[in-house]
Amino acid sequence: MKTDADLITYFGTTRNLKKSTIDSYTIYIREYSRFNDKTMVELLEEAENEEEEGIRWKHRTLRKRLLSFRAHLYEKHAYITAKTRFSKLLAFYRHFEIEIHPLPPISNKNIDEVAISFKDLPDKDIIKKALKISTPLMRSIILFMSSSGCARMETLNLTIGDFVKATEDYHRSNDIYEVLRRLKNNQTVVPLFYLRRQKTNKYYYTCCSPEATTEIINYLLSEQRYLQPDSPLFKINDQEFLKRFRSINNQLGLGKVGHNIRFRSHMLRKFHASQLRESGLDMDTIDALQGRAKTEVRQSYFFDNPENIRESYIGHMDCLTINLDVNSIDIKSPEYVKLENENKSYQSQMDELNGKLNFIMQHIDEDIGLS
Repeated sequence: MKTDADLITYFGTTRNLKKSTIDSYTIYIREYSRFNDKTMVELLEEAENEEEEGIRWKHRTLRKRLLSFRAHLYEKHAYITAKTRFSKLLAFYRHFEIEIHPLPPISNKNIDEVAISFKDLPDKDIIKKALKISTPLMRSIILFMSSSGCARMETLNLTIGDFVKATEDYHRSNDIYEVLRRLKNNQTVVPLFYLRRQKTNKYYYTCCSPEATTEIINYLLSEQRYLQPDSPLFKINDQEFLKRFRSINNQLGLGKVGHNIRFRSHMLRKFHASQLRESGLDMDTIDALQGRAKTEVRQSYFFDNPENIRESYIGHMDCLTINLDVNSIDIKSPEYVKLENENKSYQSQMDELNGKLNFIMQHIDEDIGLS
């Protein structure tokens, strides 16, 4: 294989990895290559040559490179990030059958981790400012993530089809353009998404706010692309996604919390959970909305009722709404709307029957009068 891109593509294909996961490996491998000022192709060849030469592990260049890079990761990144990136690097080496012996253990006692507190979270004012300087794409992403609590991977993996399915109670159509036409003037749509949390492999239901839905619709209507069910809902890759958040954070001068920028996608997930808890929503429902795994027993025997989840969400949605005053909006569940429509239909039929009956009675009276 001639290039690092070829290596990573082969690695991803043989492991059947998703594109988003392959993109993550690309970032990790690129960082390691730059640190060593060599391509990954050269680094693999170097490791393989030393193996064939019979050089003992403790004298191999690979061992020195790994220890040096590990120290660099823990100095530059948060503990969990550093640990994840290093384990992925080892997995990459081992995939190409490079021998790696145990490395000296690393202690986390001297790692200066900064605990995130409530005051570090972005508040509604910060999110409003972020929305004002964002493109339609980023506005829709920010409002979706802050109101749904979805993590980055789940957000980037959403498709047009997922959005159509989540809003089907409001339109009953499979045509995305017909869906957008029907929903664009409806300011009360609360979608119900059924997603898989990649981190826990758990399927779960979550919702997003009407203002997020409206912004997504506006974004899709502004897109110069053909929308298909399997098209990504948010057309952006992982690297560009991180870059956009970093740019917003820098423009607002928000700085960092520990190793990480303050305005990032994971902080929107924390905002979502904290706001719902402050509003009085129970922890079980919050966990359900964020796709957190239950214990094995609970997961086997207890299942979340999606409509109960949506009703609970609607009841606490005002705490997640950034621009709109939801108290002035009549938010109703699809079931309630259905009953209202059925009642209107029934009333219309009754009015029509009464009209016909009056017409008949009038003619009967006229006939009697003539006789």
